[in-house]
Amino acid sequence: MKKIFMGKPIHWLMIIIATAIIFSCGLNKMHVSNFNLFVSIIFVSIAILIYSILKSSKQKN
Repeated sequence: MKKIFMGKPIHWLMIIIATAIIFSCGLNKMHVSNFNLFVSIIFVSIAILIYSILKSSKQKN
């Protein structure tokens, strides 16, 4: 499985959580009824995801 799922398991977990948040907003039809909040949730989720992946990865000097 390590050949298929490269990277740290915590990164995959964070991606699954962000996907679940965005998917649940879509199921609630937020993209139709409350578009600004929907876009804000997407941007915040992706920003947190990118920040946490960068912080948990090794930095090369």
